[in-house]
Amino acid sequence: MRIEVRATSELTASEREHIRDWILAEFDPDVDGFEWADVDYHVLVWEDDLLVAHVEIVQRTGKVDGKPVSLGGIGGVVTLPEWRGHGLGSTAMKQAMNFMCDELGAEFGLLICDPDAISFYKRLGWEVVEGPLVFDQRGEKMTSPDVTMVAACGARKMPRGVIDLCGPPW
Repeated sequence: MRIEVRATSELTASEREHIRDWILAEFDPDVDGFEWADVDYHVLVWEDDLLVAHVEIVQRTGKVDGKPVSLGGIGGVVTLPEWRGHGLGSTAMKQAMNFMCDELGAEFGLLICDPDAISFYKRLGWEVVEGPLVFDQRGEKMTSPDVTMVAACGARKMPRGVIDLCGPPW
């Protein structure tokens, strides 16, 4: 197994297309007509030449109750169905968190998920926050209907209040 973190600009056209198709098949991100954030980094887990797990990272300064906070946004968490249950998604998430905290200097990791994924992220140390979470959509603010989870990069707890992604969601 090989794990790497690469900037989107470092991926080949073929790799970008493969990841895009994989994300579309798993999440259908265009279903709501949302504008999505550009992905800055990818955590890639390889078994030989086969990409078996993936996590996207968006680097962003958001706001909590109007105060700036450095965020590492998590999205596109996928593992090939035949490779699930082997800890590869957990490994990719841990690598993503280390990269966000150590390399990007994020204060918190933040992700948006469906309720059925909460237990997976909780096992990795993520916590549900009440928010509310708002983000930009075509010049307007929209409140997220989904679950917001955070993980701290240090001892500081996520402040309470309205979380504004200050851009589109990831």
